[in-house]
Amino acid sequence: NKMLKSKLSAYSIILASGSPRRQQFFKEMDIPFSIRLKEIEEVYPNHLKAEEITNYLAALKAKAFEGTLQENDILVSWKTNN
Repeated sequence: NKMLKSKLSAYSIILASGSPRRQQFFKEMDIPFSIRLKEIEEVYPNHLKAEEITNYLAALKAKAFEGTLQENDILVSWKTNN
């Protein structure tokens, strides 16, 4: 974990989720992060199935941050089917 933390030290980790479970993940890894939320309408094409839906929604959420990130920012956005 020290190596990971060292490699990430030059970056700002941004969690694009208000989920306590996702926040806990970073806390348990002892990785500093900030939370930035952007409201999106979670609508997806009807033809998508299973992980295609979650991938689409995660990409949609990430797209909402276009133009707002700095060069050393890492945006973390993921969606599960839970």
